[in-house]
Amino acid sequence: MKTETIEIVDRGRGPQLSTTRITVAQIFYWMHRGFGWDKIHQSMPTLTRAEFDVVVDYIEQHRDELLEEDRRAEEYTERRMAEQHARGGIFAEPDPNLTIDQRVARLREILKRRIAEKNGEGHPG
Repeated sequence: MKTETIEIVDRGRGPQLSTTRITVAQIFYWMHRGFGWDKIHQSMPTLTRAEFDVVVDYIEQHRDELLEEDRRAEEYTERRMAEQHARGGIFAEPDPNLTIDQRVARLREILKRRIAEKNGEGHPG
């Protein structure tokens, strides 16, 4: 029986396992946030322990690069979320004084208005 060598390769999406499309960044994200093999395997059931161990070795050798990449990604996400909140509408920060039913009604009204505008109907009556 021939066994496939597990390596870290780059096929254009950043470092990933040679045996799957799972990237180092995907596993690093969870490991950096305190999750171990069991939890990661639960969310990535096709990942074998041998593949995980190869990624862990890679992470140990490239920790500083991965930390910086993760920091930039988090910064980008936070910036984009702030931009969405600033635009308002369905992305606005929820008003803590509103009940869930009031929030749902508000979102429905916004969506109804946007659909009507998109369909060239102006504001619904």
